[in-house]
Amino acid sequence: MNIYEAIVIDRMYHLDLGLFKHQINFTCSLLKEKYGASILDTIDNRLANIPRFSELKIFKNGIQSLAKITANEYCNLMKVMIFVLDNLDIDESIQNKLLKLYEDWNNMYLLSRYEEFTNNNLKDFENLIINWAQQFIKLFKASSASKLKFPKLHSWVYHTTDLIKKYGCLNGFSTETYKSLHKDFVKTPYYLSNKQNIEDQIMKMRLKNYRPNSKIYSGLEHLLKYLTIYFSSTNQINIDNYIINIYSSVTLENGSIIRATDNFYGKAWYSNIAVAMNPEELLEYLTDEGICYGQIYLLIKVETAEGNVDNLTLIRWYNFKSTKNQYHYGCLDLN
Repeated sequence: MNIYEAIVIDRMYHLDLGLFKHQINFTCSLLKEKYGASILDTIDNRLANIPRFSELKIFKNGIQSLAKITANEYCNLMKVMIFVLDNLDIDESIQNKLLKLYEDWNNMYLLSRYEEFTNNNLKDFENLIINWAQQFIKLFKASSASKLKFPKLHSWVYHTTDLIKKYGCLNGFSTETYKSLHKDFVKTPYYLSNKQNIEDQIMKMRLKNYRPNSKIYSGLEHLLKYLTIYFSSTNQINIDNYIINIYSSVTLENGSIIRATDNFYGKAWYSNIAVAMNPEELLEYLTDEGICYGQIYLLIKVETAEGNVDNLTLIRWYNFKSTKNQYHYGCLDLN
């Protein structure tokens, strides 16, 4: 029996809390050994001075003072460490090696999150794993008491692509989603409670976040109805099986960002938009010189069983009124 086939890779524990944790620790040890503790203070200062950005954790006190770093925090470090290490006052050769190591790690990590792999994807993934591992071993072997004889490193280098071929993408075996849900829905409310009648307190805390009168829930109430109308109008059939992804924000081709969320830094943000109506249908609507105005309630992507993908918005119109079908002002429509 092959033990590495019996234990399928869990990306969160294998990479986030495993190999990347080692990479961070060995990087700090290497720099401290060569340049003293002050270099770690510089890294902490750079981390603390990163400007705020949506869904990016800011390490106000750096990472040296953290007793424990979570998987989510390691994921946030992946996004910024290559910039934090750039232009440090260290030997150019070491800096270039570290930057290349973190660049290859990020590319490798992104590939590990693929939902599907072609043969070319797997080949690229395997090459990235090998290139990253060679750099990792060359840089940090001397810093490791075991000379980097880690089961996770061996498994990642020699068995990952074989496991994907046999069992499918790594996403299917990750506990990341469930751990995150457990934290948000159980652990955090538990620590906020007074430890008396815990279940009741947790339920009340979760219900506070449920706002049935919010616009996104209004959109969800109408979604199925308008999806049916949309699919009928586009002559799509066999739509019993489809996947709907709901987004809080989308970046348009022109760089503009539209949002539909109850919680953007603690406040609701539903973008107001102006829509240039189809010239061929212009006479069917009452418009402002061909323009209609509305507010986005939902941003969704619909994937059907046939592989069709539709990016759609559910809009509540401000001034829409059809001369053919006398809809009420303010009705919802799917576009």
